[in-house]
Amino acid sequence: MISESARASSAAEARFRLDAPNSHPRVTRIIALDPAAERAIGSIAGEDWTGARFLTLVATTPAGDGLEGVPIDVTLRDRSGREGMLAETLAAADAVVMIAGSGAGAKAAAVIGGACAARGIMATGLVVASSDGDDDAERALHSLRPHASMLVVASGVEYIPEMLSALRA
Repeated sequence: MISESARASSAAEARFRLDAPNSHPRVTRIIALDPAAERAIGSIAGEDWTGARFLTLVATTPAGDGLEGVPIDVTLRDRSGREGMLAETLAAADAVVMIAGSGAGAKAAAVIGGACAARGIMATGLVVASSDGDDDAERALHSLRPHASMLVVASGVEYIPEMLSALRA
């Protein structure tokens, strides 16, 4: 009896494979939620990425009128310095990667994760742990966990380009 793996790699099954690259590249937004994450993406943002756009959290906008502290929108800045609101940033996005090095962007993670869920956009959280073993990674993990469909903890910044490549950014 032939195994399923052997059958799937047979010549008979090869006729069902697509050998052409994906004609619709993924449009990914990579968002640094805190200064540590911004430093981490700084060196890789200039590399050749197909449909990725690197952004940094500027501010969350509170609701006001008795709802102080409840964020309703997020302002983001791209690498050229242009600022925009979350809705326009997500307009054409297929995937969002939120990168955190501390728990500083917890409110923004909640808003971004909720906006992604409402639009059917895959939200991934990437926590970059520091080598000195402080509690920042744990705070970042707790801030991203409820708002990301996939959550990854990286032991260093060198993991970020590999993760983004795996997500076809």
